[in-house]
Amino acid sequence: MDIKQLQADIAAAVRGNDVLKCEVQNALDALSCATPKLKYLEIHVLKKDENINQFTNDLQECMKELGVLKGILPKVF
Repeated sequence: MDIKQLQADIAAAVRGNDVLKCEVQNALDALSCATPKLKYLEIHVLKKDENINQFTNDLQECMKELGVLKGILPKVF
């Protein structure tokens, strides 16, 4: 190979390297935007899980109260 070909190959390699650096930076930027969104969603999932657990507990309590009332009601009439 002659010098000009080597220079062209090096220039192409440098351009390729620059393109890869840009792609990596774009990926890092996208990741830095996605991370807070993920944390936000995780918090909402935890809150929904807490709400579901609270609703389940409330339902169980209502079922107990209903059972007591069903036992009392026939005695009233």
